[in-house]
Amino acid sequence: MLKVIPFGLLLCWGTFAFAVEYEGFTESEQEIEVAAPEMGVLEAIKVKEGDKVKTGQVLVVLDSQILVAALAVAKAKKGASGRLTAARAIEKLRRDRLDRLLPLLAKGNAQQSEVSQTQIELESAVAETQAAREAMQISEMEYKQLETQIARRTLRSPINGVVTEVHKDVAELVGGNDVKVVTLVSTNPLQATINVPTAEALKLKTDQAVNVKFPQLELTPVAGKITYISPITDASTDTVKIIVQMPNPDGKLRIGVKCFVEVNS
Repeated sequence: MLKVIPFGLLLCWGTFAFAVEYEGFTESEQEIEVAAPEMGVLEAIKVKEGDKVKTGQVLVVLDSQILVAALAVAKAKKGASGRLTAARAIEKLRRDRLDRLLPLLAKGNAQQSEVSQTQIELESAVAETQAAREAMQISEMEYKQLETQIARRTLRSPINGVVTEVHKDVAELVGGNDVKVVTLVSTNPLQATINVPTAEALKLKTDQAVNVKFPQLELTPVAGKITYISPITDASTDTVKIIVQMPNPDGKLRIGVKCFVEVNS
């Protein structure tokens, strides 16, 4: 829908400039269907339809009892240093023995076979110490992996927005081909899509200021700006898709409401 309204008189040229209004509807810039990253049973739902949420806020939690139990075991394993302590003690014992034998060998008071045997035992002790150290490192990685898996089962909001739909109930299974849990939309800023005749669209620029009116909401016009001008003309209507963005910090503007975008032309 298009309205043409006299906007002003350019005296130097003797012609009129006009403000042209194009009809559109308010839309969310983002609509996100929050999905479960893995299969599981819903343990808790922390939001309901209509709730405002912030980035990072917990939406739902999947059951993690088995993982929590495994985490406790991994914590105990990563903190168990007994094997490493014993391996280090044996390594020190073998090294001290070799340090005593080498001077004796040089003086002819020790057998080469005895020294060689001690060297082999030391190498074995060093390998055991390394193996114990690596085992602790692996236990540490397993612990962190389980922590990550548990964290992934707590679904958080990726945006500031509003919950428009909760798709599941507590104790229901999610995952596989049915991963949607919560749908969110952003409310600030909003946008509107208008279709402008090609001849007029060619005069517009990205970031150009516009006024947006809301007759149904009885609000004063809101200052907006053009954020997108399609490079393509719809051949059937000879119009160009234009997206206008408008701030909505207080949430007074509703999504899906008719609006009129006033563009100076």
